[in-house]
Parts: sequence; C-alpha cells; structure tokens
Amino acid sequence: MSPSLHPSPSLHPSPSPSPSPSLYPSPRRPRLTDQAPGPVSPRRDVARALAARAYVPTFIAEIGIGAILPVLALSVVGMGHSAVLGSLAVAAYQAGRLPGSAWGGALAHRSGASRAAMLSLGVLGTGAVIAGASPGIVPFMAGAALVGLGHAAYHVARQEQILGVIRPAFTARSLTTLAGVWRIANFIGPLLGAALIAIAGVRTTYVLGAVCVAAAMVALGLSGGMRAGSRATERPPRLPLSRVARDNARLLRTLGVAVVATGALRQARLAVIPLWATHVGLSPEAATLIFSISAAIDMLLFYPAGAVMDRRGRLWTAIPSTLLLAAGTLALPLTEGATAVAAAALLLGVGNGWGSGLIMTLGADVAPAQGRSVFTGLWMILQDAGGLLGPAIVSLGALIALPVGFVAVGGAGLATAGAFAVWVPRGPRGAHAVE
Repeated sequence: MSPSLHPSPSLHPSPSPSPSPSLYPSPRRPRLTDQAPGPVSPRRDVARALAARAYVPTFIAEIGIGAILPVLALSVVGMGHSAVLGSLAVAAYQAGRLPGSAWGGALAHRSGASRAAMLSLGVLGTGAVIAGASPGIVPFMAGAALVGLGHAAYHVARQEQILGVIRPAFTARSLTTLAGVWRIANFIGPLLGAALIAIAGVRTTYVLGAVCVAAAMVALGLSGGMRAGSRATERPPRLPLSRVARDNARLLRTLGVAVVATGALRQARLAVIPLWATHVGLSPEAATLIFSISAAIDMLLFYPAGAVMDRRGRLWTAIPSTLLLAAGTLALPLTEGATAVAAAALLLGVGNGWGSGLIMTLGADVAPAQGRSVFTGLWMILQDAGGLLGPAIVSLGALIALPVGFVAVGGAGLATAGAFAVWVPRGPRGAHAVE
C-alpha cells in the first residue's frame, strides 16, 4: 500500500527545521500547475521511512483509540449516570479536538513533526489513563477531552510527517493510505475492545488504549525521525493561527466552508445508520452488523481513491463521494427492513471510502509554503467543527421528526457537492480555483 517515491522537490517545503526532514532536496517550490512526471521506480528506503515514521505508529495508536471511543458513553452510564451525561463524554472528546488541531499545527511548526507527534501521543495516552482510572465523572470528562486534544494534534503532526518526504505526484495516495491505515485500525480496535470487555469489563479498554499509544511512541522513537531532528539548531518564528486565518481568509470562506459541511456529513453518518435501524425495529445486533458492513466497504476504497485523485484530479473523488453520502442519508428514511437499510448504509460506506483522505489532500494542495503545519491545524479545525455540527443537526431534526435531520444533512451534502465543483483545484494537482 505504500506509495512509490522518487527524488523530487517537495510540493510544500516547510520553512522550519523538522525532526522528520524531507529525504529529498527542495531547491524550489513546484507550482500546482506543474505536470506530473512519468512513471518512476519505487524507492524502498523512502517508502520504509514513510511507513516507520507515520503509518506504523498511526496503525498501532489507532487500534487503541478505536477501542476507547465506542465506550466513552458506556463508561459514564456504568458510573450510574444518565445516557444524556454519557453523550456528553463524546462531546468532551470532540471539544478537545478543536484546540488540539491548532496546538498540533503550532507544535509541528516550532518543534518539528516527529516531536509534535511524540508529544501528542503522550497527551493522548495520559488522557486514556485518566479516563480509565477516574472514579467520578469530572476527571473522566477531563480524560476524554485530553484524548481528543492529543488525537487531533497527532492527526496534524502525522500529516506533516508525510508531506515532508513525499513528492507531489503521490500526495493523494500517501494521505489516503494514512486515512486507510487508521480506518483499518479503528475497525480492529473495537473488536479487541469487545473481547476485553467480555473478559474483564469496560475499563480494560482504556488499558488497551494506553498500551497501544505507548507502543506507538516506541515505534516512532525507533523510526529514526527523532534522531534526525536533533540536528536542527534554529527555531522558526512564532506564527499565530489568527495570522494564518487572516492571510487565507478568502480560501476559508469558500473551500473552507465546504470542508465544514463535509465534516458534518461524514460524522452524521455515524448517527443516522444506528438511529434509523433502531427506528424501523431492527435489533441492536442487526444494526451493528449493518454498520460493520458499511465500515468494511469504506476500508477497501482508500488507495483506489488516492490513485484517482493523483492521476485524474481531486474532483473525481470530491463530487462522487459527497453525492453518495448525501444520497445514502436521504435514502435511509425511505427504507424499511434490514435489506433496504443495509443498501442505504452501503451507499454511505462507499461514499465515505471514496472520499478517504480528500480533506487532507485538499489541505496539502492549498496550504501556503510559510506555516504549512499551522495552516493544516486550522484546516483540521474546520473538519472537526463540522463533525460537531452534523450529529447536532440530526438530533435537532429529531425533535420534530427523525427524518427531518436526515433530510437537512442530505440536502447540505448536495450543496457541498456543488461547492466542490466550483472551488476544488482542477487537474491532478491543478491551480487553485479560488485564487
């Protein structure tokens, strides 16, 4: 799955020294309109470095995170609190993600991608330990928020690790592979967590999470990225998030809005499938099975989607994936019975899978050369904000009637496809349409 790599100038060379410096010289910044070079031979040394510094630690850490996230609400209910407070645990995690993305970008800018990744994992692991050991709801919520903070920061740091070593022609494939790695790990994590719960109870999932995060830190430390970064002697000047936002205001008002809407559409999918399955009378086991099938289809599409983005352009995944997500959401209220619900869920799985890594790739395309990691943090904040908005729309719509929220989210998805048609860069890495 690792992309073929070849010496080439980096698409967005970072102005700051990084603990994961590019393995290739960067004499100039290629224009987004540069033509992609012809076929190249794989460079095993670079592919291995990419796997060791980003993919392997991500896979290990995400197994633990995948085990933790499904039991946040269950842990609160297990303390004797209501389901309403249980849902607030998930909200605490999501709330932690918003500052986490900004912190991760600033940390990568100042200290380098590998150090930022290591510190982010440390915060994530600390949050898992606090949540697992908490006797009361207040420290538990703090632990959940720390998990979100560290997870979002690590998300930004690992993108920066990848962008530091890849060539432009493989941007999408490299980032969609990253998205695929954590999708696979998030599929494995809940299965391992469920087995542990059956043996020793819910709190053991936090032990699994902390152990996986610690193992990821060891893997990152052994990868060589930290040692490579120790040679850096100069620190770049501080670059406030507000300045990056101001300098890229037009971009954020256009393509950035589509990113928020995409985050809402994708996160709403996590709510609409089990909600509608339960609404039409399916058992929890059937609802879970349908969701698992949708997730399995999602996992299979990440690399083909990246290859199409690199070879044909970002629009070839942006528009179809968004339309499929919108269609699946709009179709669910029309279904009855397990077969029909599963068909709509498959549409959602294909749509989400075909859009694997899309937001990260678009962010890499439009990021400025100065302060790329800070911009990446801001870009991820937009997606996380949408992630909070999507389930909220579904919940508010349910106050009137359950399908109302589905229609609202699906309609927003159709509008988002139109926004992508106007604002997504053209060509394999084409010139930015907003500029």
